Amino acid sequence: MILRRVIQHVRKQEWTAIWIDLVIVVVGVFIGIQVQQWSNERSDRRLEHVYLERILSDINLSIETNELNIERLTDYSDEQYLVVNSLRQCSLPDDKKDAFADGMSDIGKVGPSVFVQSTVDEMLSAGNFSIIRNAKIRDTLNGLSRDAKYQNNIFNAIYAQLASAAGTTNNRVIWIYPDHKTPFDPVAWADMEIDFNALCQDREFQAAVSTIRYLTNAGISLNARALVSLQAAKAELESELGIPAKTKGATP
Repeated sequence: MILRRVIQHVRKQEWTAIWIDLVIVVVGVFIGIQVQQWSNERSDRRLEHVYLERILSDINLSIETNELNIERLTDYSDEQYLVVNSLRQCSLPDDKKDAFADGMSDIGKVGPSVFVQSTVDEMLSAGNFSIIRNAKIRDTLNGLSRDAKYQNNIFNAIYAQLASAAGTTNNRVIWIYPDHKTPFDPVAWADMEIDFNALCQDREFQAAVSTIRYLTNAGISLNARALVSLQAAKAELESELGIPAKTKGATP
């Protein structure tokens, strides 16, 4: 309709009307582009909010996993200390025998630090990572990914050393429990067969357990380091999403 009217005005040489028609066309196109951009921006912001909520959920899961790792590894380290100390003193009271056996069963169980990256990986794969407007949050998430790769390399080295030391300890123990146990079930003194007095004189065995305890403590340190980074990222995301910070000691 506009084009037909412009042609008519040109034929009649109505230049004022022609300019008015052209202005209407230009303004209409401009408004149309702006409306489309505004609609795209709203869609991007909704998608960004969904992504940030999912990333926060991933980080919360990562925090819970690392906290659990630290708790378990601390227990394992304490048990391993009991094993080494008892053998060095060649003394094991009856009330410590089950703890000694449980410590032996948990040797070599070092859980790696965790950063659940499923949402970030999905965003990168879809080319949507730049949809996050806050550059600081993008830098934080990139930092978490770099740290996760770095720690994965360290844990690979830890596992290699653990395998060597655990080979020494496994050769000195026979497990004889009749029922099926998971790696997290407690083990009692009656569930294993060892020559305690011989192990008191076996410095290779004691050194292997001591090495495993050192590597267990390294695992605690790495999980704790990851936990600090994850908690900082959690605070940033909650602030970005407008989630109020929880007051220490407040009732959940």
